[in-house]
Parts: sequence; structure tokens; C-alpha cells
Amino acid sequence: MARVNVFLKDELLDAVNEEAKDEGTNRSAFIQTALEAYLQAKRKKREEEEQRKQMREASRRIDDLAKELGDWDPVTIIRRFRDTNLKGDR
Repeated sequence: MARVNVFLKDELLDAVNEEAKDEGTNRSAFIQTALEAYLQAKRKKREEEEQRKQMREASRRIDDLAKELGDWDPVTIIRRFRDTNLKGDR
């Protein structure tokens, strides 16, 4: 385990010390846990943003395809497909 020296504002250090005491742990363990939680939250936020980006791209592609296909009635096509498959199953 590496040792790291950091500078903290006095108020922040006091708050860290108080929280560590309330949790029954030492300052180093408290800071390590806090940093792990922070990094996990940052990773999750990046992953969620990447998913949103992919969803926006997929929506854009669907919109482009809809423009290319023009007006069409999906209900009629689905019914025709369903009816064709039902007749073939008999």
C-alpha cells in the first residue's frame, strides 16, 4: 500500500476526522473508502453517459431510416406478416 501526502483545508480535515470517528474507523480508512466510492460513482456516470450517447445514435439512425422509407403503415405490414405465418402453420 502506498503512502500519500495531501493538503486539505482545515475545515475539510475536521469533517473527515469527525466522520471517521462517528464510523469507528481511522482517517486513512475513511478517506480510502470515500475515494473508492467517488471513483465508482464517476465510472458509473461515464458508463451511463456512454449508454445515453449510444441510445441517441440509435434513435438518430432509426429516424434516418424512417425518412428513407417514407410513409408506410406498420400495422398493415405486421398483420400481413402474421396472417402469412399463421396460414403456413396450419
